[in-house]
Order: sequence, then C-alpha cells, then structure tokens
Amino acid sequence: MKNILFATDFSENAERALDFALNLARNHGAEITMLHVFDIPTSWNYPHAETALEMERQAVRNAEKNLAELFQNHTRSDEILRANYLVIGNRSVVKGILEGIEESGAEILIVGTKGESKVKELLVGSTTKAMLNDSPVPILAIPENITKVSFKKVVFASDFQTEDLRALTQSISFLEPFHPEITIIHISRYDDIVSAEFVQFFKSQIHDLIKYPNIRIEILYADKTGKSILNYLQQNQVDLLIMLEKDRKGLWDNLFHPDLVKKMEFHSHIPVLSFSEKHLLH
Repeated sequence: MKNILFATDFSENAERALDFALNLARNHGAEITMLHVFDIPTSWNYPHAETALEMERQAVRNAEKNLAELFQNHTRSDEILRANYLVIGNRSVVKGILEGIEESGAEILIVGTKGESKVKELLVGSTTKAMLNDSPVPILAIPENITKVSFKKVVFASDFQTEDLRALTQSISFLEPFHPEITIIHISRYDDIVSAEFVQFFKSQIHDLIKYPNIRIEILYADKTGKSILNYLQQNQVDLLIMLEKDRKGLWDNLFHPDLVKKMEFHSHIPVLSFSEKHLLH
C-alpha cells in the first residue's frame, strides 16, 4: 500500500480516525493524503473578500492550514511521514471525496463515523452510507467511541463466494504488517445447514489462493445476521470487522444484502473495513 486517503470535517471523531490512518501509513511506509471537502463559500464566511473566487481561495488556504496543523498535532517531529493536503470545493461531500480518491490515487479511504440512534444515522451517517455504494476503494470506518488502535483480532463476515476471496486477499495486503488473527465467520439459517464438504472446499481455496497462515473458519447458525454478528463481536473482543457489500440478488440476499454493511457501520463499536462488490470485480 502506497497511498492512504483520510477524509476529515475537522470534527473530534475524525481526529480519532486519523490515528488509524497514521498507524497504517507508518506500518506500510505509505504516504497519507489528508482531504477536506468544503461547501461553496459565501460572503457570510468571508465578508472582506471582494469576489467569489477570492472567497474560494481563502477557504482553500484556511483548510490547508487546518489540515497541516492536524497532521502535526498527531505526529512526532522526528517521524518520517509524508502528508499531502488536498482541499476540494463541492456542494456534495460524496462527490468531493470521490474526486479526492481519483486525484490522490489512494488505495483505501479512512473516515470517522458517528451514530447509533436512527436520528444520528439520518443526520451524520448519510455520507458514509452513500460512499459505500460509490467508492472504488475499500472504506475503513472508525466509530466515535473507539478506545484503541489495533488490528490484532480480525473478523471477516463471508457468504463463501468468490468475491469474498478477492476482498480477503486485499484485506490481508493491508493488515499483514500487524500479523492479525483472522476469523472468517459464516452466518447460516438453521434450515440451511452448510455441508462439511463445502466448508472444506472454501478452506482449500483460501489455502491455495491466499496462503496466509493465521486464518480459521467458524459457522454460526442464526436467523438474524446483523444481530448474530454483533453478538459475536461483543463476545470475542474483535478489533476489526471486514464485510463485502453485495451488488446482486440471489440466494444469500436475505443474509448479506447491501443494507447489512451500512447497518453494521453504525451499530458496531469497532472499525469496519468495507468493500463494494461492483468495484472489486473491475
């Protein structure tokens, strides 16, 4: 991994996410691009500016200054870390971030998320939920109540499809410097027993294609996928959840439908690394 994109609105929660971005950058020797997307400024924001162009220039300068200060406040003076500062004006935060992904050449997007209640989801969760549909790179979403920066114990929620192997391969490339223990969990309905032969086939695919030694598989039987995953996370002190947002209709739609990843983003107290299937296949 060579370039990490960290998007911030300068909120306290975004600062927590920066610690994860910096941790990844240190361990990969990667550059970090710090992005801020601002709305088109008005004369209320910059009363002394004479033209709209000057207002925009002032907004860019202020944001670049704030990005630099944020980076300096979270790093040591003797660290060899390189940061690029990217400021984009766009009325749509999602479109601004997508532009930032393309311009920076980033391989992963890191953002802070907020909210457990439905009201908070509507107010502050929409940006990240929209990004899950459109981002061409994986998104690492950091919840506001996170207490530690760690990737030692990782869970990958899978429905045993080929696309999951692609997402798992990319995840390992991000996480390998941390040497995590990875558990692949599969949620199955009680009336849909997964055969031992099928599990063995999936294990053989992991062994042949991925070759990461510290992986195991667990089958969980439950009717409600989201609740079952949350219970598992709480009982096993997991540091990171990885999920693939599906872009198809089919047998597993009731279990791993597109909304599940979005719900997990906002009802989990741990970071969630999300992949979009439609971009993973390109």
